[in-house]
Amino acid sequence: MNRDALGPTSDPALLSTQAFGNMPRIPPADLLHGLALRPPAVLWDGARYRGSVLQAVQLDHARTLAGVVATVRRAHYAGVVAVSPVYARQAAAALAPVWQAPDSLASTPHYEDEGESPHYTLRLASAPSAAGARVTAWTLNGHASVWLPACAQGVQAQIRRDLAALLHLPDAAISLFAEDAHVDGPSAAHPLDLMDAAADAALLSQAAGRPVCVPCPVGMADELSLRVQAGRPAMDAAHDVNLDSMLDVVAPAFDAKTTLASDAPWAVRPSLARLLSEPAQSGPSAHATVCGGIDVTSTKRASQPLRASVDELNAAQVFAEESLWHEDALAKGEDPVAWRLQHLQEGRGRELARQVADRAVEPTDAEAPAVAGALHGTGFATAQVQCVDEDGASRMVWAAWVADVSVEPGTGRVDVTRVVAGHDSQRLQSAQAASVHARIEQQTPWLLDNARRLLAAPSAFDDWSSPSFSDEGLALRPDEADSAMQLGDSSVGELSQGRLAVDGVVTLPAAAAIANAIHNATGVRLRQAPFDTESLRQALQAPRRATTRGRLARAGAWLAAGMASVAGVAGMAVALWPFKPALPLTAGPDVSLYSMRAIERGRLVAAAGDCVACHTAPGGQPNAGGLALDTPFGTIYTTNITPDNDTGIGRWSYTAFERAMRQGVHQDGRQLYPAFPYTAYAKLSDADMQALYGYLMSQPSVKAEPPKTQLAFPFNMRPLLAGWNALFHDATPFTPDPSRSAQWLRGAYLVEGVGHCAACHSPRNSLGAEKKGVHYLAGGEAEGWTAPALNQLASGPRAWSGDELFQYLRTGYSPSHGVAAGPMAPVIHGLAELPDSDVKAITTYLLDLPTPASPRPEPVVAAAAAAPAANMQAASDSATLHSLQGRRANGERIYQNACAMCHDTAAGPTLFGARPLLSANTNLYADTPDNLIQVILNGIQEPADDALGYMPAFKDSLNDTQVADLVGYLRERFAPDKQAWPDTTATIKRLRDSAQLD
Repeated sequence: MNRDALGPTSDPALLSTQAFGNMPRIPPADLLHGLALRPPAVLWDGARYRGSVLQAVQLDHARTLAGVVATVRRAHYAGVVAVSPVYARQAAAALAPVWQAPDSLASTPHYEDEGESPHYTLRLASAPSAAGARVTAWTLNGHASVWLPACAQGVQAQIRRDLAALLHLPDAAISLFAEDAHVDGPSAAHPLDLMDAAADAALLSQAAGRPVCVPCPVGMADELSLRVQAGRPAMDAAHDVNLDSMLDVVAPAFDAKTTLASDAPWAVRPSLARLLSEPAQSGPSAHATVCGGIDVTSTKRASQPLRASVDELNAAQVFAEESLWHEDALAKGEDPVAWRLQHLQEGRGRELARQVADRAVEPTDAEAPAVAGALHGTGFATAQVQCVDEDGASRMVWAAWVADVSVEPGTGRVDVTRVVAGHDSQRLQSAQAASVHARIEQQTPWLLDNARRLLAAPSAFDDWSSPSFSDEGLALRPDEADSAMQLGDSSVGELSQGRLAVDGVVTLPAAAAIANAIHNATGVRLRQAPFDTESLRQALQAPRRATTRGRLARAGAWLAAGMASVAGVAGMAVALWPFKPALPLTAGPDVSLYSMRAIERGRLVAAAGDCVACHTAPGGQPNAGGLALDTPFGTIYTTNITPDNDTGIGRWSYTAFERAMRQGVHQDGRQLYPAFPYTAYAKLSDADMQALYGYLMSQPSVKAEPPKTQLAFPFNMRPLLAGWNALFHDATPFTPDPSRSAQWLRGAYLVEGVGHCAACHSPRNSLGAEKKGVHYLAGGEAEGWTAPALNQLASGPRAWSGDELFQYLRTGYSPSHGVAAGPMAPVIHGLAELPDSDVKAITTYLLDLPTPASPRPEPVVAAAAAAPAANMQAASDSATLHSLQGRRANGERIYQNACAMCHDTAAGPTLFGARPLLSANTNLYADTPDNLIQVILNGIQEPADDALGYMPAFKDSLNDTQVADLVGYLRERFAPDKQAWPDTTATIKRLRDSAQLD
């Protein structure tokens, strides 16, 4: 392709280094778009790449595709540059890489079975949604300019060093421009994601000679957790993504005569572009050191997670070290605080820790209210970290925490009731070096909020881009007054989604302090942070932890069981009673009580549930209701769920909202029709339900009265739905299966619960209930479209791979299966709001569904239809098409005039959007022609992604006979092994009439 045709381009001879020095702080407007391939396994031993080897890649094929400017391969690195993101995705898919698994993967060391000290796991948190975040680079004439999202100066310095090594340029030849040069906090994207995107953009720009932008990957952290065993990091990865670090350590020798210190750095891996393009020269991009807890004597190597930054490595190390100190003290019969202070080296860090410990025993006026039967405990932890300033100067920073917790044994709920923390994280300056500058804070909202982020509900199913979010995060309690006390002055860092901001050493001891406090209260040692309260509850109920309190509780267990039986019978009677009471209207909730994190979580719940799609009428206000839903029992109109006091839910209490969501009962006592999928929403966790309520109540109110639903007798008898619920509705919240992986459980929670996929993709019985068992997700109908079976995605001749399904759910397009249309397009809109980790969890769950034991056999092609199909396979397309007569010839003419320009690979360049290949389109292989006919008649007016382009509707330009001829031709040409659909004219008339009624 002629690059000059793509837009104005400056003469490279005029683009000197001096010109780059005057670059604007915003990226150029005329950008190309790049994508790079990622190997299935990445291994790094601290100096060399040891991962999957790229054996073959179809660069020539990808280069011939429309919109492609350049293709790149360097060693195991391959990527594409195109004029739009859609073209880039198509070209990347066309590369079809062949990877050879690394021999070292099977020999990666595992330490958890070696009988050494217990391991500790710090689960790396997802970055907040960074949809649209991208990095732009322009590499030319020995200079590289890079435009980044807002990020800390330290991150920029790390990126500059890596780019200089990748491009073989001096640091001075790398110019970085951030969105806000004064931002000291972390970017929405992970620092290593930013580095990867910058490296990709720079390398691809070097090949294209033009500015190239690359999207920042987000949301993959949920697949990884940093495991530290006796101070040695190892890897938990759902997709065999491992990186070996340079750290060689063993368990600390807890000997009072031993000085525990380490000058061996944690090694942060380089950019993936550098790892893959220069596999033999890939040194670390940054180092950090945690001091005071490791004796380096081992010769073994360990592994480091793909996205672990310096701060995350330090946080994991401190969590393991300080927990081990606590355990060792108890094993020796020592007081944990005195024991830890005894082994701290004299100096500022020890003095700070002593001050925090002394302050923690002082009484406070803001005591949390006592909870009957709760267990209470206190934990201590400290951290000492050696950091390097941007100017290269080394500095030491200290922090210490004392945390008080309250644990409810019956539920496992943990509440951090008090925090006393101190830190001295000022930069060392000559005027300050001889004095101690510290800050001590006691029970401030900031400290408590950061502490509570470590208290997670089971992350397998209760996680919305904030893995440590719990019920306590909805709002701070009123008694959490700021009573900060400080000595000197120091900036306070912030724990953001598990990552530390600048000077965030203040939060490093948090996880260990809380874990030690929980152990002090319960005797249960939690070794994975954020902490799973469900595992704590199970441990407290285990017989091996029986206490006097537990024996007394079991003495009355028979009475509790009897009362539970009575309560169960009474509850069933209430559920079956057809007339439900109205719940009182209220003045509405005080939305200010909900934190911004809670509101954001609710927004994601609403996006996953696609609330706005069903509760918004064509041309109406979002969530104001009025959308007509056609059912076999009549038309049902959706309700107004905005917080309007008169026509919406503005005066609904949370109790009324929860009852509607879990039981299908309106605030006024009416039974709701199960077209509202409360049968799925009942599986929501309490935290998600609360967050959703807070989000909906925080949205603009709209006064709109939707049409009343009026069904014919007997379906207008709403009390009869109580019997329907008794037969078909289970209001039990989602219960995780401990034998399943966290990712599978997360996917199950989303699919079965708020995603309510079965509402469309499961068949229904004569009473409108979803069929279960082997029929679960076996295919259904929605709004005149056929919803394909989801329990056969991983099997059959049209099987989906994990990458294909992920790309389809994320973008609404898969080159191997087609484009999302009809009711699926708004579902893609909702999924686009979720982090990648959630979409990958859905993919994992769907591809693992059991295939029906007796799958429907493939239809036998009739002899009359088999002969033409065989002839088509044997002869060239042109010869076969010229031989068609009658309706086949008419279908061909319609295809050439109306379809070929956008869908035929030999019809010239793609004018806009994607070019879906009909030979790979799933609808042409379906058992019914409904979806294909729907697309032809109505087109795609609201694509899942605007970049995919629009498809015009042909209902006004083609009559029923012409549509039938086109459908028959498409089936015979592109799915020749399938039997022809019978009587498509009747189906076309039915769907056309249904659209006119709407």
